Amino acid sequence: MSTIKALVCCTLLVALTISQVQGYSFTSKEVKCHVCKATVQELEEAIGKEDAKKMVDVSGFRLDASGNSITKRVRFIKSEMYLTELMEKICEKMDDYLKATYKSNNKFTLLKMIVDGKMNPESSLVDFVQDGDLNKSLGHFCLEVLEDNEETFLKAFQAEELGNDLDIKICSEQAKYCDEAPVQDEYDFDGKEEL
Repeated sequence: MSTIKALVCCTLLVALTISQVQGYSFTSKEVKCHVCKATVQELEEAIGKEDAKKMVDVSGFRLDASGNSITKRVRFIKSEMYLTELMEKICEKMDDYLKATYKSNNKFTLLKMIVDGKMNPESSLVDFVQDGDLNKSLGHFCLEVLEDNEETFLKAFQAEELGNDLDIKICSEQAKYCDEAPVQDEYDFDGKEEL
């Protein structure tokens, strides 16, 4: 019951503190970039809550020469069935986000309102953007991002190791919504001769 009260209080607080950002417009590509990154983050969090060792049998409904079905055991979190079902419902999480711009540089962002059961500490650093659709477009953008890049998301999340910068690999390198590049490791010049 106290969680509901906290959510209502947070919602009222946000509603009272929302200020319309004047003179700044953002493109649908910018919104899709941030929605794509948020989707990757939400998928990583949901997968992280599952038992990584849980195995499932997958079958392609193929038969061997003796007529027996061919099955294969894979980790549950890597199964196409699990990932597809997760992607079908992950866009509901976009209801937890609001469009905003940072007060310091007027840069567009999506801000998740509740983090670890508390109001996001970054909410004081941004101006929330009033939106005629009450941010319902975020869910639609999420569905569009996943629909247009389903294979990319499946391949990335089925990889044995997810690695760092998965959001950049999917949203920048593959889907081309973002212009960011992965952070390059610094090159060690010590002991190397210059040309």
